[in-house]
Amino acid sequence: MHMFIHYLYFRSKYRSMRIFFLKLYSIIAWTTMAITSMIITPFFLLVWVSTFWWDRRRVAAHMMGTFWAWHYQSLIPFWKLRLEGREKIPWNRPVVLVSNHRSLIDILALYKIRRPFKWTSKTENFRLPFIGMVLSLTNSIRIERESHRSGAQFLAQAEAEIKKGSSILLFPEGTRSKTGDMRPFKEGAFLLAKKRGCGIIPIVHVGSERTFDKGSWVLKGKAEIHIRILDEVPANKVLEMDVKDMMALVRAQMETGIAALEKERGAG
Repeated sequence: MHMFIHYLYFRSKYRSMRIFFLKLYSIIAWTTMAITSMIITPFFLLVWVSTFWWDRRRVAAHMMGTFWAWHYQSLIPFWKLRLEGREKIPWNRPVVLVSNHRSLIDILALYKIRRPFKWTSKTENFRLPFIGMVLSLTNSIRIERESHRSGAQFLAQAEAEIKKGSSILLFPEGTRSKTGDMRPFKEGAFLLAKKRGCGIIPIVHVGSERTFDKGSWVLKGKAEIHIRILDEVPANKVLEMDVKDMMALVRAQMETGIAALEKERGAG
């Protein structure tokens, strides 16, 4: 009994020290991000000014955003990112990319794809310091959730970018899952692919939910984020399938892919 009490005492002390360290490191990391963002911003603007008049797809600006995301990821040494299947995503042919959504960190993690694409993001994110600038200057697609015309506006903007040759990345759940299980899909990504005759490439990932608790700014500690690019649903299949059937097919592929990643994580 005496040993058990000692064990509980030291475990409690360890937990308190760990929480203190994570809060301190979180403060340092957020402060560093803010300072370095101010340093990176002029370079980002320089790239945009130098290329916007000829780079209609904003590839150069997007790749600068990729560098920005890598820099932020590198500030957290106990996050490990692994990606499989990058070669499945084309450079010069537009596709619709769909990914599951577990955390705010998904945006940073998915930049690891290192392929040019357009984000779709709620209007509020366009107002964030630096992040909003990156979204705006790379021609990302705004989604106004409260607007009755948001669906039509999204399709019009996304189609315009696809016509230029850009791929579009969406979270078909619309918002982050609280449980890890995928939320119901919205039709937007699938209507877009069918309307423009594009293939759909599903992306699955696990581990980002271990970076932060939702609504918290404090790091949770070690996190291993594993991203896997699945096989493309080709354009001819997209065109011949009903939207509901297409949604069901892609969702089934993603559920199988997530289950495989979870199984591998458990075995590891």
